[in-house]
Amino acid sequence: MGFMPGLVLTGLGAGLYQPVMFAAAGLLPARQLSLGSGVLMMSRQGGSALGVAALVVITGGVARPGLDALRAGWVCTAVTAAFAAVAGAALRTRVRTENGEMGADPGESRGSGTDPIRHH
Repeated sequence: MGFMPGLVLTGLGAGLYQPVMFAAAGLLPARQLSLGSGVLMMSRQGGSALGVAALVVITGGVARPGLDALRAGWVCTAVTAAFAAVAGAALRTRVRTENGEMGADPGESRGSGTDPIRHH
C-alpha cells in the first residue's frame, strides 16, 4: 500500500506523455512510420533505464533508501520534467507537409479540416 502514491503518479505521467508521443509519430509520412515507431520505443526504453540509474545514484544504491533519498529522487524527476517541458516549448517546430510547405502549428486550424500529411 505504501507504493500506491508513486504508482498513481507514474500512471499520470505516462498518461500525459504517451498520447503526445504517439500523436507525433502518427504525423510522420507513411514511409517513415517504422522509423518513428523505433525512435519512440527506443526513447521510452532508454528513458526508463536512465531514470532507474539516476534513482540508484540519488539513493546511494542501498536496498531500502530512506524517505529523504526518495524525496530527492522525486525532486530530480520534477526538475527534469520541467526542463523537458521548457525545452519542448522552445524547440517546437511547425508541421511540414509532403510537398515541403509549412503547415500550421499543431492545435491551430488548418482551414480545410484535412491532415496535410495524410491526404491521398
